[in-house]
Amino acid sequence: MLARFGFGEPGASVDVSTALAELQHQTYDLLVLPLQDVDALQLAAIERALRAGRLSFAIGTAPRAEPDLILRAMRSGIQEFLVYPPDPKDLATSIDRLMRRVSGNGQRGVVYTLYSSKGGVGTTSIAANLAHALAKGHKDSRVAIADLVVTDGDIRVFLNLKPAYDLGDLVKKLDRVDAELLYSLMTPYREGIWALPGPDNPELDDLLDGATISTIIEQLRSHFAFTVLDCEHHMSERTLAAMDLADRILLVTQLNVPALRSTQRSLAICRRLGYANDKMCVVVNRYQSGEVLSLSDATDVLKCDVFWKLPNDYRTAAGALMKGIPVAEFDSSSKLAWSYGQLAAKLAGVGEVARNGAHRAGVRSLRALLGMKKRV
Repeated sequence: MLARFGFGEPGASVDVSTALAELQHQTYDLLVLPLQDVDALQLAAIERALRAGRLSFAIGTAPRAEPDLILRAMRSGIQEFLVYPPDPKDLATSIDRLMRRVSGNGQRGVVYTLYSSKGGVGTTSIAANLAHALAKGHKDSRVAIADLVVTDGDIRVFLNLKPAYDLGDLVKKLDRVDAELLYSLMTPYREGIWALPGPDNPELDDLLDGATISTIIEQLRSHFAFTVLDCEHHMSERTLAAMDLADRILLVTQLNVPALRSTQRSLAICRRLGYANDKMCVVVNRYQSGEVLSLSDATDVLKCDVFWKLPNDYRTAAGALMKGIPVAEFDSSSKLAWSYGQLAAKLAGVGEVARNGAHRAGVRSLRALLGMKKRV
């Protein structure tokens, strides 16, 4: 049940005093405790932990729903009460309410949309590896990757997924989706990544319109710190919805004439749609020095700077794809794996990003209640 909501393995304390001692030197997202064993001083300690941010949420339990006991607990900041042992549905409802409070506080995840109007430039590969790099760089956060390509999506190939459900299953239940249902329909992956593969059924093409995709993206944003969207290679309703709602659009290209012309057209469309310049990020894939066209040529053609360049490393990229794992798992010491990590750090605005041999520090915390891999 807890895993569906993105929680890690829960810890257990032998008594309330031990649990409160843990809160003195550890930060937890959820505390579940028996109220009948808690005295007034301990309730005050729980209230201090909540106010200090060492504890995000608390659920109290008791064998009977005694009004006085529940009132004292609520006054101390405990947000939910359950009769012990709790029914799984009641527990799920309580946790869902807690997560909705986080969403209601205005905390929103970040959405990255990857797009290229030309196939074969490595958009899906970048999407999968970017999601992995974001998860590695933010170990307390949850990362979603969604494949918005109908029938031809390859996210499941790049991550070697064997999903029980896909985007089509979510669409059919969208009218009653909540946090528990969302997680149950997604496929968990390593490093805190949750994947939503594209549907194989071409009949779902009409159902997956712009409004439906917008609803799905907002659901993902509400429950994940980072969401990576892999789009089709044309400006469909789905693609436009993903671009409209994105915090950053990564336009993937290469240093050759067809790819740059394609990116030039995509940029022109984005500008006509009124997107801010800093929302559009040109990423050059498979870069190697000595190309006929240079980064300077690309800048002149596109009328904007190149946001990032990923080195050409066919052996590493192909080897990772053959095994169905991210580049950093195939060869963590490769320049390509390092570059993905730096791209994720630059996008998230945290950590140290190396550029031209110099390291630029400027760490700002992205740790928030929303989208964290939670501790219990």
